[in-house]
Amino acid sequence: MQGYLSSYNATLSSQWSGAKSPAVFGTELLAANDNIGITALLAPDALSKVEMELDGLARLGVQFVTVAVSFPILYQPFYSFENNNPQDYAQVLTFYQNVMAQARQRNMKVLIESFVVFPAYATDLPLNDYYKSLNTSEFNAGRAQNAQNVAQLLQPDWLNLGSEPDTESALIGLSAEYTPQQWATEISTMVAQMRGAGINGKPLVGAGCGAWQQNGPDYVQALLSTGIDYFDMHTFSVNLGLLNTGQTYLDMAIAAGKRAAISEAWDHKLTDAQMKAPTEFGIINTLATAEPYNAYSFGATQDAEFLGEMIGLAYWKQLLYVSPFESEIFFAYLDYNQTSGLSGTDLTAAETKAESTAMANGTTSSLGQWYAAAIKPVNAATVSAASGMAPVAPGSIVSIYGASLAATTAVAPPGLPLPTSLAGASATVTDANGVATPLPLFFASASQINAEIPESANLGPAVITITTPSVAVSSPVVLNPVAPGLFTADESGTGVAAAYLVTNGPNGQQSMLIADCVAGHCTPVPLDVSSGETALELWGTGIQNRASLSDVIVMVGNQTLAAAYAGPAPGFIGEDQVNVLLPATLAGSGTANITVSVSGSVSNVVTAMFQ
Repeated sequence: MQGYLSSYNATLSSQWSGAKSPAVFGTELLAANDNIGITALLAPDALSKVEMELDGLARLGVQFVTVAVSFPILYQPFYSFENNNPQDYAQVLTFYQNVMAQARQRNMKVLIESFVVFPAYATDLPLNDYYKSLNTSEFNAGRAQNAQNVAQLLQPDWLNLGSEPDTESALIGLSAEYTPQQWATEISTMVAQMRGAGINGKPLVGAGCGAWQQNGPDYVQALLSTGIDYFDMHTFSVNLGLLNTGQTYLDMAIAAGKRAAISEAWDHKLTDAQMKAPTEFGIINTLATAEPYNAYSFGATQDAEFLGEMIGLAYWKQLLYVSPFESEIFFAYLDYNQTSGLSGTDLTAAETKAESTAMANGTTSSLGQWYAAAIKPVNAATVSAASGMAPVAPGSIVSIYGASLAATTAVAPPGLPLPTSLAGASATVTDANGVATPLPLFFASASQINAEIPESANLGPAVITITTPSVAVSSPVVLNPVAPGLFTADESGTGVAAAYLVTNGPNGQQSMLIADCVAGHCTPVPLDVSSGETALELWGTGIQNRASLSDVIVMVGNQTLAAAYAGPAPGFIGEDQVNVLLPATLAGSGTANITVSVSGSVSNVVTAMFQ
């Protein structure tokens, strides 16, 4: 999973400019999810649970909440089926109208997903029998009326009609999943009914498919002619390159003139083998089995990396919104050492209890604090000072980019220790364990601060708080054990490496810089590797915490080389050095790309020229 996250992070870093579009960020309102069943929805304390959850989400600063109001929960004829109580429909409608009112009181927008209720979760409803009692036209008509009721009676900002055709097929008992055309026909029926009822533009209406959909382009293409306002995708795995696949589906919709959005997203902890085993028709069971284990705290680092990439994707592709799925984890994680023996059902119960306790106490998890900082309209970005990429590592040098960070421009005076305040600015990192530590500062200006992440900082999602002359600015950051970044000669993170070529020849050892820089413009110096034993000394950061020297691999061109040294650069704070012996076979290879990989985490690409 880490490899897939790192790979997609490289894609984002190289292709997204960093500009922020008007995308908004929310999460699930679980206390109002119809899959909890009719008994829970109509319980005396149901609305108070919603209010407590909304208060907790408001503290996070989410801009909207996602609520499941699916077929047939707001379809009146269903309440005359078998032993249902016909009076329940009005009470359910009142409950959801109250939910909407409570969200609006907190200035939150609302996304409603009108899909189908899950029989395995809402066990107090006769859903399996009801779905089987309907033919295709009756089912489509019921879905359409449920969606129309949602739009007219609840008036959300966005209405997603469904993003998992494979899941719906399984839930209603079909022997095979919908074809793209069958899915498009169902969506078209709902859209046409709503347009006929005068619902046009409020709410915006979307539909889509999962990033895992194996023939997703066919579904995307079919949906484009259904009359939807935007394409809405679900993504629940980073395995098998699904982040790139999902981006392709979004790009298809955008290229066709549709807006796009992601209404459910999380990084389920899965292996490639688990994702490969079923077709997409069976993935719902794989995801459901894995979901309880998302609550373990050891997943916090990857959760933050994944969400950071979803946020970056939203800004890059100008998505309408992104809604992370596992909202309870923003309030509490479970400790693996204390709960590893529990079944999936018991884990879910333990997580629900931990979430409720945290919300009642007004506390959030390390991931919740990170997400709150990440989605603030005004925040700062923290990246490796070498590569310009995130995550970063304790003991490494970082650059923090923002606005009005310092009153003037200042450089730390010579000598140690480094100051923790420069030009009226200071910074503190609060790590995943809640420990706050000042950052030593190298440089400060209005738009950039260079600092060292303290070696003592605990791994996981963290928040850097920059105290400026006027306000405090937050910057979300993920701390990994290693985050290899290589400096370049022009300090841009790309191009010729900041490095020495060291040659042991007849005249002794000689060192030379591998770039010639004039007025900030750097050109490569042709390197001779044929006149003696040669080595490259690369300068970087985020490498020194490697567990073993054997974990460090250097790629020079197409050659895989072992590092002779990888650790702190003597005499420098936060700077690392990687030494690698160069084979004579590199002679004449011209410009070669160079990367350093530490335990699977790969640095930015730098270059050198071999004559």
